[in-house]
Amino acid sequence: MKYSLSAKNLVCRNLESRASYCAGLLNPEHTKEITGVVRSDSGLLSHTFNQAVTNSVMPTRILQRFVVDYFAERHSPFTLWHCASKSLDDAELAELGLKRRESLVAMAVEVQRLAADDDLPQELRGKLEIVPAAAGELATVGDIQAAVYNGAREGPQVKKFYHLLQEIPEQKRSRLKYFLGKLDGEAVAAGCLFASADALGFYDLVTLQDYRGRGIGRAIFHHLVGQALKSHHKHAVALAPANRQELLLEAGFFAVGEVAHYQFEP
Repeated sequence: MKYSLSAKNLVCRNLESRASYCAGLLNPEHTKEITGVVRSDSGLLSHTFNQAVTNSVMPTRILQRFVVDYFAERHSPFTLWHCASKSLDDAELAELGLKRRESLVAMAVEVQRLAADDDLPQELRGKLEIVPAAAGELATVGDIQAAVYNGAREGPQVKKFYHLLQEIPEQKRSRLKYFLGKLDGEAVAAGCLFASADALGFYDLVTLQDYRGRGIGRAIFHHLVGQALKSHHKHAVALAPANRQELLLEAGFFAVGEVAHYQFEP
């Protein structure tokens, strides 16, 4: 695998695919594409599940008409991910209500190069169990994901997504694989693998605040690495904050570019 623009494109295609897949489970036929941008509307008032992904620079007026005006008319928040190497005009986007957030690092690897570390800290041995989330446990996954928002409006919307997902037959949501970390039987962490046509994406690794710093998140990440190694996928991808790359680099991922991140709140 050549770690270049093509590797970054793997990350962005996986991001596009996941956004449209998650939105389509709740709101079919509401992902639309024009040259350079994909827009996915989940029907929720959620910037987590309403997303637009751009892979080229275009006039701001096109983004306004195709994305911003669309969600503004629905009084709905959304997230814009900009994957092209050339930047958008932050000042023009700010005038449209799109606020720049922390950029994330696009990361990719050939799956065969991954290395999982199953060695748990002594205090977790015999206490931490990492298991696939059963259908009836998807709401629990949602509770863990929503805890990140600490009472903000996004939290209930995230919970709603997982409650609705719980009602969808497994074969219709099979590209999403959720895992729970259970400490002494209590679910305290979660993570997800999403399978697109050309890569396996690592997403939504969250540990509840009171349980951080014990190695639980690291254990779930390496469990996902182990699952990837057992899969048929040739490549794995992820997005990570710039100050949280070490775990992925340790497992074999490479940083392959930057993805700009904006949010719109109506």
